Amino acid sequence: MSKPVHPATVHFPIAFLSLSYGLDILHSLRGNLPNALINALPPSTDLTRASYYLLSLGLITAIPAVVTGGGEAVKMFSKQGMYEADGKTLKTKSKATIAHAVTNDLVLAASTYVWWTRRQQANDTLAGKLGVGSLSTSEAAYTPQVWQVIVEVLALGLLFFGASIGGALVYNYGVGFAPASKSAKKSQ
Repeated sequence: MSKPVHPATVHFPIAFLSLSYGLDILHSLRGNLPNALINALPPSTDLTRASYYLLSLGLITAIPAVVTGGGEAVKMFSKQGMYEADGKTLKTKSKATIAHAVTNDLVLAASTYVWWTRRQQANDTLAGKLGVGSLSTSEAAYTPQVWQVIVEVLALGLLFFGASIGGALVYNYGVGFAPASKSAKKSQ
């Protein structure tokens, strides 16, 4: 029996996306931070550029997580079914799986839109129009707009909520582990 791949693929998108959102939030709060902290931070151009590329990496590394998660959910539903014995009531594990997928899909959809609008914003700068390398593009090209930071704050909360549901699926319901003994199966 093969081991599930999905749990191994989720760490990179969670890390990259949360760090990207965190850098944008930090950048937007920069004017309200104590000087000691501001002096310890990299320049704004570095923060905004790093957050953009981390967002890109988060979206790219989310592809294997989505594909493997969807595949493993389909396998789980086909082997164990989605409904209780009455045929009408969704199993708690099925509800959690669907909530996990929908929550993370919302995060990825919002993040993709933020990435796309930031990409358009960078392309609209003079450096972007001239095709100058992205490393020399000004801060304004990658600085998130206020609405983008608000979306990222919401996405960060949803990201952690979705990850929490995934953790509950693994640790509370045994999703992704080898089949349990017969006595454990009866209790589910």
